[in-house]
Amino acid sequence: MNKNYYIDPDIKKAETLPALFYKDPATFEAIKEQIFLKSWQFIGDENLVKLPQSVHPFILLDSFLTEPMLLTRNKDEHISCLTNVCTHRGNVVALHPGKSKKLTCMYHGRRFNLKGEFEHMPEFNETENFPRPCDNLHQFPLRKLGPLLFAGLNPSFDFQQVIDKMNERIGFYLWMNLFGHLNF
Repeated sequence: MNKNYYIDPDIKKAETLPALFYKDPATFEAIKEQIFLKSWQFIGDENLVKLPQSVHPFILLDSFLTEPMLLTRNKDEHISCLTNVCTHRGNVVALHPGKSKKLTCMYHGRRFNLKGEFEHMPEFNETENFPRPCDNLHQFPLRKLGPLLFAGLNPSFDFQQVIDKMNERIGFYLWMNLFGHLNF
């Protein structure tokens, strides 16, 4: 951030941040880049892809980060969080939630499995050095907390460390009130 904002660690001396913090476009962009792009975001629960071979497209923090993403559950029950943008021409791969055995880009027919691995592209059978790892859909880090799903674009910290610290401080009370009688 371009500005230095000071927050006194002693709550007795702490003050409200200046109004500029909330209005300054440079601060806003810096917060997006330095905090939200590097943190974990709640994206829903696993019921979004409850059945095998389900897909659920969504936009991560629409009008803020606006990242097209896709939750998938393959036939082996593995849940993935993928980019919802084709690696060829940047077209959206899945438009609507529902059942799907494969992901197929409507632009040139590039096909991926539900883990985002490239499988096929029409008229590219004879192409040398193809496919390459960059032809797969990008897979974002995904973590579960009970039925809740969290994804990160480029997380700079371990999700489990956050959960461990929460357990240390408010443990049993938090989990019982959020989830009832679940085991983690």
